[in-house]
Amino acid sequence: MPSFAGDPRHERLVAVLVPLLRRSCPAGGGFGGAYELRLGVDEAEELGGVALIRSAMRKAGRSLGWAKLQAFGGSSRRLLWRVWRTGEVPAELAAEVEEYALQRGRAAAEVVGQTLEDGKPRAVPGSVFVVAQEVRAAYAEGVAG
Repeated sequence: MPSFAGDPRHERLVAVLVPLLRRSCPAGGGFGGAYELRLGVDEAEELGGVALIRSAMRKAGRSLGWAKLQAFGGSSRRLLWRVWRTGEVPAELAAEVEEYALQRGRAAAEVVGQTLEDGKPRAVPGSVFVVAQEVRAAYAEGVAG
């Protein structure tokens, strides 16, 4: 894997990802957090390419103590990266992490139920669609800022 030390695109992407990864988990150390980013091939190239994004995801995750990264090639049009924290959840955080997971599941089920009820599509909080929009917006803000 190439080195991206000093590459401003890499550093900007890491800076964008860290708060988004942190927000994806309950308070108390990042246990229970996971982040999945799906982008089109063209968009991934615009951000610096597959290797740069994979490296930025890994660096952002490691900065929070997360240890697991998966990068999938996806289809010829879509790419997928997923990062999460591995290891046993400390006993004092177990209830909070479990409740957080249940809340996310309930929120997703509620959105799907509403969509089925009235036929109006909605984005599920934390879904890959929402995550990609967050990364796009934060990266664009960093570019403009």
